[in-house]
Amino acid sequence: MPPLKSTIPSRRKETIAIVDSQPSSRIGLSHFIKKINRWEIAWFSATAEEAMKKISTDQPDMMIMEIQLTGKDGLELIKHLLPLYPQLKILVHSSHSEEFYAERCLRAGALGYLHKMDPMVNFENAVEKVLLGELYVNPRLAIQALHSRVHHFAKLKGDNHNLHNLTDRELEIMILMASGDSCQKTADKLHISPRTVQVHRNNIRLKIGLECAAQLHAYSVRFYGENALMQKWDDSEKMPERVTKTKASKVSSVPVSEKLRKR
Repeated sequence: MPPLKSTIPSRRKETIAIVDSQPSSRIGLSHFIKKINRWEIAWFSATAEEAMKKISTDQPDMMIMEIQLTGKDGLELIKHLLPLYPQLKILVHSSHSEEFYAERCLRAGALGYLHKMDPMVNFENAVEKVLLGELYVNPRLAIQALHSRVHHFAKLKGDNHNLHNLTDRELEIMILMASGDSCQKTADKLHISPRTVQVHRNNIRLKIGLECAAQLHAYSVRFYGENALMQKWDDSEKMPERVTKTKASKVSSVPVSEKLRKR
């Protein structure tokens, strides 16, 4: 007598979409998810606009996204997605500070926030919790949040706490400023007028307590410059040619006009 075949249906693997402008991040997450073989990759996207098109025909169980995307940023994407897809679970996986962005993302509707520098064991735990509909933040962030409540955050000393007073849009404009975008370029990316960008910049300067535009630019580079630069490099999937040549050949800093005179 042949053995009876099991009639218990196999459990469907939950699907995950990855939205990140950096190819290295998309590839790294994909390899890790495939390696542990617990979930399936639905699709990838480099921009918010592309993600909106793909989800309209293929809705995953979960979306993992970076905040800083080319064009519309991750916070705006969360706010656009959830009214249309209320069952979608979102985990933000970002290189930006948890201290400034985790609460904003959770308020927008994401279920979790994980920094890209955290170990991948935390990533697996975060995906598990978010797929179950539970909130996930790094334990150290929860402790910091409790500490801030107890000690009245407004009284904390330091030169960066005023960033918490900025709106999501103002933080977005600070990142673009750190990457070197002009008012016009920022306006084009955000689909607003240059005048509106200038008003936002002025509001940021006043909230932080800076005296001039030059100080604001230096301040934004200090907090976001490295992330903004890495974003630009990864968007083109290579480092800028000028930087590569400089590192490779150790070009002299002597001005070209002086070199010509020596000849």
